[in-house]
Amino acid sequence: MRVELASPLHLRVTTTMFNNVVAACAQCSLTRCPLVSWLIDGFYRVGVCVSFVSMVVCVGVLCTAAVQIAAHIGAKAGYPLADAWSMVLEVQKYLGLAHFDQRATPHVGSDSQHSRLSRRLVGMPDPQVLRPIIPGVTLPTGHLWHYLLALSICAIIHELGHAFAAARARVPLRNLGVFVMGIYPGAFVELCKTKLDQASVGSRLSIVCAGVWHNAVTALLVFVLVRSGGLGAVFSHTGWTRVTNGVVISDVASNSPLHNRIPLLSTVYRIDDVYLQSNYSNTWNKNDRFGETSIARWTNILTATTNRDTNTAGYCASTVENMDDGLCCEMSPEFPLGESPDNDVFCFERFAQSSKLSLAKHTPMCFDLRSVLERSDAASRCQSDSDCLQPNQRSHLYTGKQKSSICVLPSSPFASSRVVRIYYHLPNNQTEHMLLYAGSPTELWLDVQVSSLCPRYPFLPHTLPSWIETLMQYILSFSLAFCLLNALPAYYLDGDLAFKLLITAVEQRTRVARATKCNILASADSKPLYKKELADSGTEEPVELSRGGQMVYTAVTALTTALLGWCIVGSVLLLAL
Repeated sequence: MRVELASPLHLRVTTTMFNNVVAACAQCSLTRCPLVSWLIDGFYRVGVCVSFVSMVVCVGVLCTAAVQIAAHIGAKAGYPLADAWSMVLEVQKYLGLAHFDQRATPHVGSDSQHSRLSRRLVGMPDPQVLRPIIPGVTLPTGHLWHYLLALSICAIIHELGHAFAAARARVPLRNLGVFVMGIYPGAFVELCKTKLDQASVGSRLSIVCAGVWHNAVTALLVFVLVRSGGLGAVFSHTGWTRVTNGVVISDVASNSPLHNRIPLLSTVYRIDDVYLQSNYSNTWNKNDRFGETSIARWTNILTATTNRDTNTAGYCASTVENMDDGLCCEMSPEFPLGESPDNDVFCFERFAQSSKLSLAKHTPMCFDLRSVLERSDAASRCQSDSDCLQPNQRSHLYTGKQKSSICVLPSSPFASSRVVRIYYHLPNNQTEHMLLYAGSPTELWLDVQVSSLCPRYPFLPHTLPSWIETLMQYILSFSLAFCLLNALPAYYLDGDLAFKLLITAVEQRTRVARATKCNILASADSKPLYKKELADSGTEEPVELSRGGQMVYTAVTALTTALLGWCIVGSVLLLAL
């Protein structure tokens, strides 16, 4: 084992202790069986095909991302890029790569065309195809260990794919190792270059594409394991109980406003008017779009909805209770909850069910948040102002003031100032409790770890299921990222050599086809042409690309590298802007 510091931020650890293990696994007696050997070779041949499909898909995604990032940067910089954005949407529609919600966010600030376009772009749910991973910025600090471990696992699986495929082709493994560059871990393998160059083009393609293929298989296995419920079944048989009527609180971040306000192991069964029960959409509401499992419903409600999506009715309030101080509805990115000094006062708007009413101009209204939302009885809910004017339902609330009652809902143009009602049961207690949360629902989703499993025994760690589930999600994401990005024909990536070998294989096949045709036309006493190309000796000398092939390789690789570099730099610029 050798440890070296390649640079102040680049630590490498290499070893040869696993060389014999890899070779023994690849050349064991089982793999010498003709059927098993044929299956393994077919496995890696499929991997070559999948790698080139990934290459084409990722190039299309990269082109879309490059134009998209340019449109976003231009919009944020104040340039009129409406035509450019229309072009992005047309490209996405043609390729079928992405679908975006084009609804504009509520108008705040300047009325200029540029600011409206910028807000429309910024208001989309996930405007970037590629997003840089920066701990503390785009990655929650609480997920740092998940991130590092998942990245290390995916990198090791990727490199072991190269090592096993090389051992199958009888290309010796010189060493393998791991490295840490800054805070980002990785892995690598070093093969015998002489033997690698002497291997056939097909064998070299299998070796180069094996890493991408192993990541694709890993992503598929993790997806099946999680989607089929296999992971939950393992926990169910080892001391945990599955909860189907909601999600179990397994951990709350210490800096969260919900810390010490909601007990651990409580079951959250409802958010606003949406229940988290598994298969609720199939059982009760056919139009429900929040997902089938309780975890999916929790995630979708907190990350992809607004107040109007999760509230099926508004709340009756009296205009005499309007506490408008001129500040509560003055919301901005700096003050997403309004500038009112009273934290209990929040901005409301009329709850309009019809599109005609929803387009009407709303007069700012401010009410005490708890006073309005804690009226949980059915009589206090409404669809329109007329529902609040029925004396038999409203007299106990506003005696003599029914005509001043209106139907309202908390309002804010910013996702970071949403009001959420959380309904939960305490552990071993079915008493209903309701908690109000005003703030960013995404931060709530990040700060509160939930699971669909609850430990049956007190000595079992209640955070383990959610920790493993989160790790699996990162492994799935990183495996797909390794599968796509490494297949790109860009410098220093596997796709670079794979694309060059593809051109080499095409040129060799063309030369062999020409040689075969010449040999058929040659006389019997003529010396066969291109004997070297026709011979099947099992090994090949390195074949230089033709001038045309070299030009194609250089042009495609340089263009793809430039696109990838622009997407990386542009993504960072978007974060800075």
